[in-house]
Amino acid sequence: MTEGEQCRELLARAPTLALITRGRRSGRPHRVLLWFAYREGTVYLMAHARAHGRGTDWYRNARAHPAVTVEAGGCRWTGRAEPLPEAMLPAVMQWFAEKYGSAAVRAWYEGTPRLPMQVILDR
Repeated sequence: MTEGEQCRELLARAPTLALITRGRRSGRPHRVLLWFAYREGTVYLMAHARAHGRGTDWYRNARAHPAVTVEAGGCRWTGRAEPLPEAMLPAVMQWFAEKYGSAAVRAWYEGTPRLPMQVILDR
């Protein structure tokens, strides 16, 4: 198994990842630990929409500066963040439930508006 394959396997099993974005105003790096789902070279995330509907800081930073870094399992990737259509939210919720369990996902995610996002990892 190559190092890249080992890292992707570690990513798939990691409980959380660190997403590093660039501040939309400051330009400085910002790091946040997040739950995620991983499918075939793409990381799926869900941001809280917040009362204003524009999302959490990491989401707004990634929209302003889509080049992001992902760290998990001792490995690091660069990638491109892209918001997903709201129609993808049920699929992303299902992937989260498969990884973290339905009860945990209901407790953390149901009842609050969410904004799905994908990070397409560079090869």
